[in-house]
Amino acid sequence: MNTLVMSLITQDKPGIIENISNLVSEYKGSWQASNFCQLAGQFAGIVEIKISPEATEALSKALLALRQSGYTLDIVESSPNNEAQQACHVIAITGNDRPGIVKEVSSAIAKLGANVVRLNSKTSPAPNWGGELFHAEVEVKLSSDDLDQVKESLEQLADDLIVDINSL
Repeated sequence: MNTLVMSLITQDKPGIIENISNLVSEYKGSWQASNFCQLAGQFAGIVEIKISPEATEALSKALLALRQSGYTLDIVESSPNNEAQQACHVIAITGNDRPGIVKEVSSAIAKLGANVVRLNSKTSPAPNWGGELFHAEVEVKLSSDDLDQVKESLEQLADDLIVDINSL
């Protein structure tokens, strides 16, 4: 079986996932994993598809034809990753929002050799002082021996940053 990874963005409207899943099903592919969300009126996501070698090109062409309907998408054929087995940990971060906070957090994580597997972030109103709070949940792969160093490094970014780490 081949593995395709497709990313897409399009104007949000009903039926986007249905359109994609209909094509995957038509070509006898298997929808393995996905992550989609609506942001600022756009719908964006990524999906992993297992497909027979014989149907890979046909499915890719059918998916790419969605570009004519306003979809922006890319497809890559992926191969299994043979990276060293490292544990997954979820880092929850909360603090006052400011320009550059994602850059600071991602730089601190990268400097310690952690691989970001997933990042979800948002802002919300700070109820007592009128500013915005930054919230992030970052799933990383790294050695358990490095957890304290990651937490310390992130907490040094700002006095108001709260960092919690949980192992999966």
